[in-house]
Amino acid sequence: MKIFSRLRSTFTCVICISLCPLSAQESVWEYTISQDLSAKPLAYWKKISKPGTTVCFTGTYIGSNGEVSGISVPSTLQTIGKKNGTRWFPLITFRSEAIGKKLLSSPQLRKSLVRNLELYLEEHSFYSGIHLDFEGLGPEHSTHYKELLLELQPALKKKGKLLTLAVFPSEEIDPKLSGFHSAIYKENLADEIVLMAYDLHSPKTSPGPVTEFDWAKRNTELLLKTYQPEQIWLGLPLYGYYWKKGNKKPKLLTRMMDKKFALEFGKEAKGIYIIKTENGEGSLILEFDHWIKYANSLKLSGIAFWRLGF
Repeated sequence: MKIFSRLRSTFTCVICISLCPLSAQESVWEYTISQDLSAKPLAYWKKISKPGTTVCFTGTYIGSNGEVSGISVPSTLQTIGKKNGTRWFPLITFRSEAIGKKLLSSPQLRKSLVRNLELYLEEHSFYSGIHLDFEGLGPEHSTHYKELLLELQPALKKKGKLLTLAVFPSEEIDPKLSGFHSAIYKENLADEIVLMAYDLHSPKTSPGPVTEFDWAKRNTELLLKTYQPEQIWLGLPLYGYYWKKGNKKPKLLTRMMDKKFALEFGKEAKGIYIIKTENGEGSLILEFDHWIKYANSLKLSGIAFWRLGF
């Protein structure tokens, strides 16, 4: 049993290292799914939770009347987080697009939402703030989103809490998606921004790389016209896609499961492996030195990964 215990401990540590590609970096943002908060062993979270790390977890939702509900971080993880100086943010989204449109277009419901978010943080004082990930809403709701943020940020600031946002790239992406976030590029509306520099190509597009360095660079520099470098996180994917010829839907690739495949059939080009085989094409990031060097050169806050477990 002791041998098995040692092997299990070693295996857990190896997994933790593989899931945290910037484990040696001081500043990293890690997205995780809510199920992992209780499903992953304590050793996993001890390895991840350290000074300079931000953990952002899914599972918190906004309802039709602006009510906020979701899972809570287990007390054991809160203890580790406090001890190691880790920041924790709930990723908050609408339960449906219809709810999002209804709430944002109503001044009264927006005020209710702001108040409910304030109350939510009073009940969860452990959190450093909130992370809004509003997607799927059209450009016509961009102004309403701006109005919400203009009300919300000062309210959170009074409580010593941060407002952070996930933001689509502005260039070379579906304008129905990017248009909703257009106001965020024009005015400083949050404390921190995670630029979602991924899904340049996805199951909804034609085959191609999931991200590109020059594309991410252009969109980062657009944000820098409005935000200070330390407000910006460069969001990168720990996944990619592979399109087999004749199949419209690509296979999901992850660093954890498909590194060997990417090394065998891929060629590194500006921070991403471009995969070409006789049967198809795809991409996957394996190393992050190129991206880290760029982020450091601009003095960005750091790299944000979607997501732990990939």
